[in-house]
Amino acid sequence: MSNIPSYEEVENVIHAFYAKVLHHPQLGPFFEHIDDFAEHEARVVGFWWVSMGGKLENYSGSDMIGKHFPLGIKQEDLEIWLALFSETLEQQLAENKALFWMDKVMKIAARLKQIVIDNQVAGLQVQGK
Repeated sequence: MSNIPSYEEVENVIHAFYAKVLHHPQLGPFFEHIDDFAEHEARVVGFWWVSMGGKLENYSGSDMIGKHFPLGIKQEDLEIWLALFSETLEQQLAENKALFWMDKVMKIAARLKQIVIDNQVAGLQVQGK
C-alpha cells in the first residue's frame, strides 16, 4: 500500500481543508481577495500533487513564499493552519497517507515561518512575484 495519496484524494483533502479555512474567523479573511476560488484550489491541488511526486501537464510551479509574504501572516495564523490541515488529513485519509502528507506540510510550515514570519518580525520586506 502506497503512502502517497491519489490525485483524487489530494483534491478531496484540499476541498475539505478550504471549507474549514474559509469559515475560520482568523484565517478566512486572508482569502477574501481571491476572485476565482476554484482556480485557487486547483493551483493548490497542483502544488501538493507535484510536491508528492505527481506529474501534471502545463504545471508552471508556484511562488509560494512570494504569494504569502505580503499577507502579513503571523505565527498564530500558521499554528491554526497547521491544526486545520492536520485535522483534515486525519479525517480524509488513511493514517499512512495522512502522516506522509503531514510530513510535507510541516516542512512547508517551517519554510513559511523562516522566510515569511521571521523576516516580517525582523522588519524585512520580500518582494512577491
